[in-house]
Amino acid sequence: MTRTVHVALLHAYSARNSGDGLLVELSVALLRDAFGADTQVSIVAADPASFPGHPDVRPAPVLAAGGAGRLIGAAMAALPIGANPALADLRTLLRRADLIVGVGGGYLRARNAIEALKLEAGHLVQMRAARAARKPAVYLSQSIGPAAGNPLLAGHLTSLLAGFDAVFARDDRSAAFLAGNANTRRAPDLAVLEFGRRATCLRDRVRSAASTPAHVALVLRRPPAWNDTQRARYLASTDALIERLGAFCRITFAVQSMGRGNDDAAYYRERGFDAARSLKDVLADDTPDAVVSVRLHGALEAILHGVPAYHLSYERKGFGAYDDLGVGQWVANAADFDANTVCDTLLAPDALRRFWIHAEVGLARLGDERARIVAVLRDALANGATR
Repeated sequence: MTRTVHVALLHAYSARNSGDGLLVELSVALLRDAFGADTQVSIVAADPASFPGHPDVRPAPVLAAGGAGRLIGAAMAALPIGANPALADLRTLLRRADLIVGVGGGYLRARNAIEALKLEAGHLVQMRAARAARKPAVYLSQSIGPAAGNPLLAGHLTSLLAGFDAVFARDDRSAAFLAGNANTRRAPDLAVLEFGRRATCLRDRVRSAASTPAHVALVLRRPPAWNDTQRARYLASTDALIERLGAFCRITFAVQSMGRGNDDAAYYRERGFDAARSLKDVLADDTPDAVVSVRLHGALEAILHGVPAYHLSYERKGFGAYDDLGVGQWVANAADFDANTVCDTLLAPDALRRFWIHAEVGLARLGDERARIVAVLRDALANGATR
């Protein structure tokens, strides 16, 4: 009888952020496709209580702690792996696992010194534990770097990643950052791959799409670490977008994230918008004709539900994802977008139908990309068994 494969899935964040929760769900599904429905997946998460549907969820060192516990854990992050008591449970898990997998996402980066400290204490400590375990390891589709303009941190990050069996980069800038690592592979975001797997009826979507949208859902967020000029431009542009769309469409404000430090509902309240429901509920109960989302996984979640989505991207991952999907004309820079251009795209005759037609360009290759990742996972496990 074939032995059940045990996978340790590292770097999960919180299902209260639906994008991060989606990546965990898609990672688990990918692992079970690779190794069978009975695959045991142990999830290491910053917010373990947010994953009640999974039987084995462990608290991430430092990230899952609160208050003084987080400070103490961060202070111990520089200790050797074997000497850090905060890593005892993680080390035990990794010894028992057959394969270590890093969930996809954008957590391996640092744009300033504070983020660099968080990266070291929260995620690089997990990576160093994974390296020390000497088990086969694969990191799923990531946005990686920059490293706060710090060549030492950049070198440390790339050196750690070079020791794994494979690291998938979900955008061209990340692939360039890791160009010196022979184990780097370019691959789409897991949510994009899931779209490719589910989107088998694009012809039906083309036929059923409205000529122009009568109902648009907006997924907004507080501006990230931008300068004052960018924040002011973002505020003015989103106001202009709401005003123009509101003249032609019913608008629903939808919440994609309520995780720690990512509370979109609080941002809506600050701006005086109507009480917003979760994007998941809006898509299920009051399906819009189109979505405009500042959060990538809000846009991808909409697409997975059969709703065209225009993405206002504040990071490179959005451009990479939309290029992989074949709809690169439906993405713009959130820090410098023109509301009229967005509206002209959405309100153009047959724009929603043409969205799905363009998506077919990227769809053909997505099935092959997912199969390639599955093959890499299987090869890593097989090669690890012979070490």
